[in-house]
Amino acid sequence: MTAGTAPLVATVATVSVMGVLVVGQMYVTIPLMPELAGAWGVSTGAAAASTTAFAFAHAVGSLVSGPLSTRWGRRTVMVASVLAMAVVTALLPLAASLTDGVALRALQGLFAGSFIPMAYAYIHARVAPHRVSLALTVVSACMGATVVIGQVEAQLVAAWWGWVWTFWGTVPLLLAGAVVSWRVLLPEERVSGSGLSGLKSALGSRMVPLYLIILVGAGSLTAVYTGVQLYGPDAVADGGAPLLALRASALPALLGAVLAAPLLARFPAPRRAAGALLVTVAALLVATAGGNDAVVLGAALFAFMAGFSTLGPALIESVGARAGAAAQTTAIALYGFTLNVGAGAGAQLAPVFDGFASLALFLALALTVAACGVLRGRRTT
Repeated sequence: MTAGTAPLVATVATVSVMGVLVVGQMYVTIPLMPELAGAWGVSTGAAAASTTAFAFAHAVGSLVSGPLSTRWGRRTVMVASVLAMAVVTALLPLAASLTDGVALRALQGLFAGSFIPMAYAYIHARVAPHRVSLALTVVSACMGATVVIGQVEAQLVAAWWGWVWTFWGTVPLLLAGAVVSWRVLLPEERVSGSGLSGLKSALGSRMVPLYLIILVGAGSLTAVYTGVQLYGPDAVADGGAPLLALRASALPALLGAVLAAPLLARFPAPRRAAGALLVTVAALLVATAGGNDAVVLGAALFAFMAGFSTLGPALIESVGARAGAAAQTTAIALYGFTLNVGAGAGAQLAPVFDGFASLALFLALALTVAACGVLRGRRTT
């Protein structure tokens, strides 16, 4: 390990665990929509605004994290954002109305948004170059797993101790994680490439198609699981263990993506991204045809998450490589911004459709267009 290079195992473990805690808060409200609706005196559909508020504020937090890291460094931004997020998370169960709940969820998302892009930028800058692809795959797979882990955790905790402990139980974990992160991550005084010149490079013509693909992919992920909550098969309509098993069916795919990371790293990032998008399209077509069968939908979700867990790190790697060292931090911040705009839009997209099949078909078409964009980008690069 050369001077200034972060220890691989400690860094990846710390960032992965913190990513699960931080990003997981975006998705915990999906299974809690009935409880939040009751606590705030609104409809279940209106309670979905809590997920959207988190995601859109998360996007803003991602955007401002670049300039903040210029002044204070990535480690300081990451740790400070987690501490602030812990305070807001502790206040959330005390919200008495939809307005209060959405405002607190927005603050929660704002602070979460400052952590994630800086985590990716830190890995690009501090991990040995030949290990970056592996590190990004592991971290991205763990963060991708939060769409499942967050929902499973919320459903279990709400059933055992009440929905408020989904938030209160996370607070001490965030505080402990902030301390560990400060000790494990290397200090930085200043990050370059977050000024006007970095912004121009990050918004170049070679970068915009990647952001659009991220937008579509993230929106599809949130829309799929919101759709499962709203239009799930008859066998899981009452929630409980069947719905829990359906949500958890994708977890082995995420583990598989981590185990396959060394092999996948041999392929160029654009090729991995295109292949992953095609897998997600195939999975959604299966869900379109047989989504009312819990077993078929579980298999489709498994394949969908297998594709998505490969797509994420491939896109992050592509963004970092295309931006170059000077604009890398800003480009990854923009990656976080577009990802979370997509996630927020996806939460609102699902209720527009009248069933899961029509939603899945629409998303399959959108992801097909994204795959074509990746393939076209490979030919013109």
